[in-house]
Amino acid sequence: MNWRWLRAFPKFALVVILIVGSSAAFYSWWVVHSIKKAFNEQRPVPAEDIGPKVAKIEAKRGRLLLVDNDLYDLDSGAVIFKTWLKQGMPQKLFYDGNAKKFLAEYERGFVRYDTRGAVEAELVQKFKPAISDDYKWLVYSKDKDIWRADFDWKDFKLVNERKVTAIEQFNDLNFADNVVLGTEKTLIVRNVNKILRVDLGTGDVKPLQISLAEFAKRRSPDSKSVVGIQTGQFYCYDADTDDAKAITIGRGAINDYQWLDNDRCLAIAAMKTVVLYDRPNNTLTELAALPVSCQRIGEPSPDGRFAFCVGRGNGVLVDTTKKTAVPVTGGAGVCWISNDTFAFSREVADSELRGTWLQTVGDGERRVSNDPYLVAKSGPMLMVLKGAGLVVFATPDGLSTMKPDGTDVREAVKLARVPDRALGIEEWEN
Repeated sequence: MNWRWLRAFPKFALVVILIVGSSAAFYSWWVVHSIKKAFNEQRPVPAEDIGPKVAKIEAKRGRLLLVDNDLYDLDSGAVIFKTWLKQGMPQKLFYDGNAKKFLAEYERGFVRYDTRGAVEAELVQKFKPAISDDYKWLVYSKDKDIWRADFDWKDFKLVNERKVTAIEQFNDLNFADNVVLGTEKTLIVRNVNKILRVDLGTGDVKPLQISLAEFAKRRSPDSKSVVGIQTGQFYCYDADTDDAKAITIGRGAINDYQWLDNDRCLAIAAMKTVVLYDRPNNTLTELAALPVSCQRIGEPSPDGRFAFCVGRGNGVLVDTTKKTAVPVTGGAGVCWISNDTFAFSREVADSELRGTWLQTVGDGERRVSNDPYLVAKSGPMLMVLKGAGLVVFATPDGLSTMKPDGTDVREAVKLARVPDRALGIEEWEN
């Protein structure tokens, strides 16, 4: 082959041809690649058929559990939805049967979800509000004043919203945490080391002279009254009437309080005696002498008949009907699963004691599982799903279920890590 023509061709022309040719080739590749990429992006991706999952949720919601925002079927142990609710793990979760929607309560309000966990509507405040236990109304602080509103759950909005006070003295951020008592008529709120009574009808604000310490257990379940001791008197203050009924007890000390219902409150006197306050009759009577010294009273049974008093490593079961106080062994995380049966956990090395235990009042304790249920700082990780007739408890390996009588114990869900929180789905009744 004769290459003389190539030697005669200028070198700079060869360079230009090489550059132009390679650039054209790259451009052609880039155009073709871009067209293919755009086509693939526009091509619809087949959507997951979530119909069976939705049907399962609607049919089995009483036997479902939300664990760290993953929704589990307790019967199969399978995950129905990972990271189900778009706003994260709520404080409470309800199912509204009329609207066929889920209602989640968060710190700042409520979010309504469809079955897939997608947000349909929000009803939240800028800062945490104080919400009535019956979900009828709420109060909150805005621009340093108190506002009140009612819930319209049908249209999922606030109605009758109005400003109550005009003094610009409240802390918007911490307002709800400082509410001591709250009724439809009256609010008792802590503000800058003072206790203030707010008339929600007139907006009148006035200070009260009652003790600031440890309101949580001294407040009645209906948030209407608070008990305490002041200047040698046992008192019960009524928020609506602005009246305090008092009983002289002298220099006696009260160590702890526990309301059994809206009308009865237990108290430990001088670590030795359990006394009972009757709100309608304004009486304080000795109920039972404690066999050991106790400083605290635990949660009462669901019907309010029984309660535990606790000392240093000691437990005493108080029967308010028989007026007795009987020592019990128990363990950690004692909690009631029915009116007369309680559970407790023993995470010890002794194989004869280790496990989850039940005890019915009047009977001996019985072990129902060799695995102890977890007890966190927030309390025992055990709950009763009344609609399903199940008790669910968390162990280091996962979630186990049993019937309330302790039978049919099985591991329902295997978890890769210890759960932080778990919630059952409650029926919405408003």
